[in-house]
Amino acid sequence: MYLLRYDEVILKGKNRPFFENKLIENIKSMAKLKNYKIDVIKKHTRIILNGEFENDFPSKIFGIRNYSPVIEVDADIDKIKQEINKLIKNINFNTFRINARRITKDFPMKSIEINQILGKYVKDEFNKTVNLENYDLEIGIEFIKDKAYIYTKTYKGLGGLPYGIEGKVLSLISGGIDSPVAAFLVMKRGADLTFIHYKTTDEILKKVKKLVDVLNTYAPKTLELIVEDHKELIKNAVINLKELNREEWTCVFCKHLMLYRASEISRDINSMALVTGESLGQVASQTLKNIYAENYGINIPVLRPLIGFDKLEIVNIAKMIGTYDISISVKGCGCPFKPDHPITNAQLEKFLELRDIVLKKIPNSNEFFEKNSC
Repeated sequence: MYLLRYDEVILKGKNRPFFENKLIENIKSMAKLKNYKIDVIKKHTRIILNGEFENDFPSKIFGIRNYSPVIEVDADIDKIKQEINKLIKNINFNTFRINARRITKDFPMKSIEINQILGKYVKDEFNKTVNLENYDLEIGIEFIKDKAYIYTKTYKGLGGLPYGIEGKVLSLISGGIDSPVAAFLVMKRGADLTFIHYKTTDEILKKVKKLVDVLNTYAPKTLELIVEDHKELIKNAVINLKELNREEWTCVFCKHLMLYRASEISRDINSMALVTGESLGQVASQTLKNIYAENYGINIPVLRPLIGFDKLEIVNIAKMIGTYDISISVKGCGCPFKPDHPITNAQLEKFLELRDIVLKKIPNSNEFFEKNSC
């Protein structure tokens, strides 16, 4: 049996039941996907989870602040003493503290009285020392209605909001380190994700599918991946820029076209925003002026959850969520049309001046790509 504690859900005031119900629905859906048999019981501002599941299951659920394996007992001091005795008799410790909390106020004693009575019991019974700051063991008891829940361990959850509470977004995923992390962070804020990948090679597509599989472990549903042909998307722009001797603009127009095409797909699937993995100034296409030009004419919000992160911060999150090793596993040939010196200071006026010429369709452009591809 596990006691799950909410994160931000508890702060939602009159909307809290809506958030709580979504969280419980997600827990049940995730358990069903994994073929777990569970019971989910809401108790005031806690959720009791019981059944057959992996111990780390609650750690994959957005909206859970932390959780503890617990023993449920009637809210009676003598019965609580008996259960504490069973629970800690085989644990090696010298110092301890009691942390009692009345989640509801049905139990007549105040928390400090409970701490004193149970602290004296453990001290005398086990010949141990109370230390409220530097303790080897914390014995927690949470009182809800007529029950007490006893625990000695608490594990960190993902926090955030229940998955899907904020509506649908379309997340661009490249196979690199950044974009899966960006997707994870908007999932944490309650977004319901669909992915789009602009395919360059079969190898990289396989890697992207593995990344989506990892992110699926944090979702109460199977996440959809839309695949578009990268060469088909950018072929006219690449040829026209080469003709104009303006290849340095390739990355800017490539990203602009990705966003534009994604915005079209968003309308078809009722997505309310796009998600990308840019970190400001990290690479050439991610300078502020370049982002400004790339975003021109994109009539849908573009969310960039990594915009203020440095690379080390992004890598640390990627390792934590399990995408890092996959992201670095296959380099592929990337984009064969990336210029040696991409522009980093894109002027909007120049971008607009070039745009109509650069995006003009070219007959027989496939012949060029057959000669200039991976």
